[in-house]
Amino acid sequence: MKLPNHAFLFIAAGLYLALGGIAGYATVNAAILLVLGIYRFRIDRCRPAMVLIAICTLILIVNQFVLFAVIVLISLGFYYFRSRPAAAGLYRNAHRLVLNMRLDEQSWVLQSMSCWQAVGEIRMDMSLAIPEEKETTIVLQGLVGDVDLTIPEDYGLQVEASVLVGQIGYKNTRDGGMLHRLSWRSPDYDRREYRLKLQLFYLVGDIKIRTV
Repeated sequence: MKLPNHAFLFIAAGLYLALGGIAGYATVNAAILLVLGIYRFRIDRCRPAMVLIAICTLILIVNQFVLFAVIVLISLGFYYFRSRPAAAGLYRNAHRLVLNMRLDEQSWVLQSMSCWQAVGEIRMDMSLAIPEEKETTIVLQGLVGDVDLTIPEDYGLQVEASVLVGQIGYKNTRDGGMLHRLSWRSPDYDRREYRLKLQLFYLVGDIKIRTV
């Protein structure tokens, strides 16, 4: 049975009042605006949307500091657990509250790395990169992230990606919703000259992986 539109309106209003009474209306409003900001940012990458995301995140931190601290500590714990290098060699390790990484406009050096951020935008074009190792591991993790990765077709690729809320796109497929996960490995991964392992984990995320 299909519910009429005004039924959804009453349900939404009831949820808003209930959540507002429990968590506070400033928190609920900030959460709603955060979701709208993320949705708008995914459409056209406009700067006002990024500002709105940052402001709403700050409001949530102030109003729900204990909850935010618990989430951050758990996320950092998983980050440090996953960011341990599997083998000796060059390895970058960094964590930021706000991260804006753009490696898609000129040549750069590709090496194993792990990054954690509360809010981040990451653009990496591996077709412009010069790899230092035959196998590279990249771990990206955070609370809110917008990730766009371009991978050369001749690379062996292994991907583990998950978002609590958001979207994951690989090549021409794109799926979203709650608790979404992608796990994929090139059939001839071990025979490729260059190999790339991606581990991507976000609470709220928009992850795009394409090949060229």
